[in-house]
Amino acid sequence: MTGITEILWLSALVALCFPIGAILSLRLKISHRMTAAFMSLGAGLLIAASFLDLINGSLHELALPSVILMILLAAAVFSIMNWWLAKRGAKHRKRCATCLNDMQTELKPDNGLAITLGTILDAIPEALVLGVKLTGNGSAIPLAVALGLGNVAQSISSTSGLKASNISTAHIMILWIGLAIITTLATLMSYALLGTLGPSLKPWLEAFAAGILLAMVCEAMLPEAHHKSPSFTGLIGSGGICLYLLIHEML
Repeated sequence: MTGITEILWLSALVALCFPIGAILSLRLKISHRMTAAFMSLGAGLLIAASFLDLINGSLHELALPSVILMILLAAAVFSIMNWWLAKRGAKHRKRCATCLNDMQTELKPDNGLAITLGTILDAIPEALVLGVKLTGNGSAIPLAVALGLGNVAQSISSTSGLKASNISTAHIMILWIGLAIITTLATLMSYALLGTLGPSLKPWLEAFAAGILLAMVCEAMLPEAHHKSPSFTGLIGSGGICLYLLIHEML
């Protein structure tokens, strides 16, 4: 188990990366190529975290078919919810301004609820993942770093698209600050709930958390990273995986 102080500051630090990314996007002129690079790096970090901290741990306790079943079940849950929200206007919530312009589409203010719910859906995996990690052994700091950097990347891209769709700065910041609060509370609730469950359930939850996180990366991050095929995205994504390995080794 982890001390309550570490749980609080790790949860808050990861969540605050959402408004930090929004501020960077609003204050700086970040190109699509740079946004795609951020997304590639973030995707690599989260993929590495999924395998090294979650799937690897579950494989030590469960048979391979059980791990595969939980990963696919979790991915199906995320994909179905994401599909439902996409039908209601949240499909391009992670796209930057350049991508929306290329697709000749925009995010409409009347789709604000769907966009908000979709953004919350993207944050659910990290709350579950961090909650699972905090209840186990070993430091959760490497995972928190990966999740935080992934949040910055997602927020930079999404904020660019929201701003290009003439959604006000106040509305954008309320969205991200609200999401930071929700994510922090969700992580604390996840930790509290998972802490009451028996240790035999932990590997099942690890596999489930990995599946939902991987589905989020594939559906919400990789499309933006690959749009117009910016140069070296594969290298940058691989660099994200290597960066996580270094962080994990150092911390």
